[in-house]
Amino acid sequence: MLNRLLGSGTYVSYDMRCMVTGQFAVGKSSLVKLLAGDVVPEGRHPTDGISLLEGRCGLDVETRSWIYIDPETYDALDVVYNKVLMTSVEEDERKEEKTPKKPHLSDPNLVRSDGKVMTAGPSQQPLAAKPSSSQISDSLSKRIPELKTHMKSKMTKEEIRKRMEKVLKSGNYKMKVGRLIFWDFGGQYVYYTTHQTFMTFRALFLVVFDGSKGLHELVPDVLCFPGQHMTPTPAVFLQHWVNSILTYCKVVYVGIPKILFVATHKDKIPVEDVESRREELYNGVEELFKDHEGRNHLVLTQRIFVNARDNTDTEIEVLKKAITELTFEHPCWGEKMPNACVPLELEIAELVAEGKQILSLEDVEELNAISKVSVLSPDQLKDFLNFHHSLGKIVYFDTPQLKDFVIINPLLMVEVMRSFVTDKVFWPEEKKIHETFKRMSKYGTIRREDLFLIWEQKDFSAILPYKEFIFNSLIYLDILAEQRRYDTSTGSRLPVENFFVPCMVTERNTTNFMDKECTPERAICLAFLFKGTIIPPALPNRLISACLSMWTVKQYEGRQLLFSGFIGLSFDKSHDIVVCVEGNKILLYIVHRTSSGLIVPDIATGVKECLVVTMERISDFYHSTVHAKRSQQSPFHIEYSCSNLKCFISAEEAKQTNGWICDKHNQTHKRRHWRVWNQDQTKEQCEEECQGLSDDALSKTPSDIELLRFSNHCESNKMHELVTHLGMLGIWKDVEYNHPKDIQVAKFLLLSKWKEIKAKSNFKTLSEALINMGISTHVLCQVRRIIKAETGK
Repeated sequence: MLNRLLGSGTYVSYDMRCMVTGQFAVGKSSLVKLLAGDVVPEGRHPTDGISLLEGRCGLDVETRSWIYIDPETYDALDVVYNKVLMTSVEEDERKEEKTPKKPHLSDPNLVRSDGKVMTAGPSQQPLAAKPSSSQISDSLSKRIPELKTHMKSKMTKEEIRKRMEKVLKSGNYKMKVGRLIFWDFGGQYVYYTTHQTFMTFRALFLVVFDGSKGLHELVPDVLCFPGQHMTPTPAVFLQHWVNSILTYCKVVYVGIPKILFVATHKDKIPVEDVESRREELYNGVEELFKDHEGRNHLVLTQRIFVNARDNTDTEIEVLKKAITELTFEHPCWGEKMPNACVPLELEIAELVAEGKQILSLEDVEELNAISKVSVLSPDQLKDFLNFHHSLGKIVYFDTPQLKDFVIINPLLMVEVMRSFVTDKVFWPEEKKIHETFKRMSKYGTIRREDLFLIWEQKDFSAILPYKEFIFNSLIYLDILAEQRRYDTSTGSRLPVENFFVPCMVTERNTTNFMDKECTPERAICLAFLFKGTIIPPALPNRLISACLSMWTVKQYEGRQLLFSGFIGLSFDKSHDIVVCVEGNKILLYIVHRTSSGLIVPDIATGVKECLVVTMERISDFYHSTVHAKRSQQSPFHIEYSCSNLKCFISAEEAKQTNGWICDKHNQTHKRRHWRVWNQDQTKEQCEEECQGLSDDALSKTPSDIELLRFSNHCESNKMHELVTHLGMLGIWKDVEYNHPKDIQVAKFLLLSKWKEIKAKSNFKTLSEALINMGISTHVLCQVRRIIKAETGK
């Protein structure tokens, strides 16, 4: 795709996103403001979702100097047109051999850290990285006339197009100053699922932590991660962020993205103890990640310890130098970009600057068609949309339900997320909306009309015209999931009223379900084991959302079994499903109403395969860029539990052994113990190792459906012998007499009568009759099987 776009020439681009992550209340926002040359406010001001600082600083491409940009003169349109103007001016200057070089822009809007004037504008990225509120849009619209007047003093808009065409054809363009765009990620738990949408390998990551605290010191007043039962500590948060970054950022280049650790709150440590604390902290970080598979992404040579509120701290300069070096080493810095994209980028950038957030696909096609410089073919236009989505410059989901719209300002998605996925401190005060947030926090549900009401607030008015498209996008991202309901009398599906928001559920499972119902006597278990020590919350939350779209939440003791990192589901009247997170494992339980021995293998196998496919789909979502194909290696492997649901054996090891003795309980488990998870649903015959029905299954009375299956398996010429063993010969003669032309009906009616009048009408009696007849009892295995599991879909 990229090669097709590059065919019409390239320019060199210098842009770097610096994504600042870490535990809440460690000084991330203060650090970002300090790096951008902004004023650090007094007190703590928690970040609501994600905050962006754009157009405040950059790097001189030639001298590698850190540049501060005057915010009063920065404008997104300048960013777009500067790349044309700079090159044009340079060509003019080369003609004036004796004329000394002058600043390229009339406004002294770029200043070095030493105060000297810079002569080049920031690099190009055609989006106005401003919050999409009406206030920002108003301020932009007020500045547009001034900008056009300013531009007219140099050339008309048509002249700009002519010069741009000349520059694009020459291929001599090169940016002089690259931008640093800071993304400040909120550290509260509820935001973690939304972060997945914005993280990219085309960035440098800072993981910030409080250096005044020990790495294994308790972090008070914090909800830890889903299923994470260890004590919440700075070390746990560091592991979480590293694993999240490496999960959400696909590996296109070896060791990219880089992750730089930054310790803060140096001012809380006595001066004489700073160096010993620095050594203690970073020795601990190295120990924490010494065996981590993503170690080549970690920058462990820099041991930065700053006071994020003091711009005179000399280590701030050390941090800037580290960021600079890592930026220049990043393969996406100085990357060749296709010239073919520039005309359409310019058109889109102007619309963003005017406050436009979303375009229909038809609008984009029209913008492309009217271009005076370059018109992309339909295939190239599709490549453009997918490529710029991968760059983070637009948001475009190439799916049947969503492909008709393009979000041209990706920051709209930041606003969408924070409109309803937000920490309690940011809940709106308006009574009705406040109640919606309370309900979401407690039950994890929201109604469509309630979400639309939230978007009617002034801050989110830009979302409202496209509410249906945005709503469907949230379902596609698994941020929202349908709550399935069924008519109890007819079994038909009812219209969806509520939608689940799993990431807003912060309550733990406090019911007795796992202790009383999910017991070794009634349940089987397997684990999806992930690499690393902590699973990023977005993954299990998306899995829970997917489960909610397939099965119904189970009611237990008057409560829905939906909690943080935990969900209980009803499969049918006899089988329940539990999915929960513990550490780096996602545990799957199948719970039978009476006995684990009665769990139908087809159901266990079907549920397992369904979750495997779902998790692979989620992994594909994170690894679906234009640059790299999905790795053939799965991010998880499967383990089967022992009968006590505590010890585990890997699926690979289980395949190679006929038995296994778990270390903890010293119990022997035969291959059939985990074969329940691996039923070949295309086979009608049992596997060679099948030992027949379990004792629990043999003690059960067959259902009417199972009797019907058994009657179909019985050969008509064997019925006389069978009914003799069952003690039903006299009744069989009567039934056969009444149904002389329909032997199949006669067989079923006889077995139904046997079930009705005989005290021991169970599978064991049928098994003994078959043995006496010299017929394999594996017929009963087929009777107990189901061909296709009913999941409610």
